[in-house]
Amino acid sequence: MAEYILETRNLGISFGGLNAVQNVNIKIKKGQIYGLIGPNGAGKTTVFNIITGVYKPTTGTFFIDGKEIKGHSQEKINHMGIARTFQNIRLFNNMTVVRNVMVGLHNRPEFKCSVIESILRLPRHFRVEKTMREKAKELLRVFDLENERNLLACNL
Repeated sequence: MAEYILETRNLGISFGGLNAVQNVNIKIKKGQIYGLIGPNGAGKTTVFNIITGVYKPTTGTFFIDGKEIKGHSQEKINHMGIARTFQNIRLFNNMTVVRNVMVGLHNRPEFKCSVIESILRLPRHFRVEKTMREKAKELLRVFDLENERNLLACNL
């Protein structure tokens, strides 16, 4: 396993003659929480859009867990664990906090279950759902929200 879960090397992008982002070098270790700060127009969102595959960088490259990701599709990058969210989040208000997190986990390969298994509520459906719920609770613990897991999202 690579030392860094995410690493960028001299990442940059130009739009026409405008260099929007230049020489971005980031090294993120697993199990750590990082922030990217800067004034409006500094290129923070552009960096996220490059890393998530929305934009293709014009210079540099980036790696997820040591594997070069430059040029991969948004979907493939998402399956590797990097996703783009938006500031105006939309929660399912009539679902619990833990269920909202579980919805966000549906794209992970370890939580795959066929439509038939889910419709017929076969044993695999229940095993996958239990595993997904445990992962969601683990994520809520990271943000000290485990005690709110059974609240309706509209009550946050």
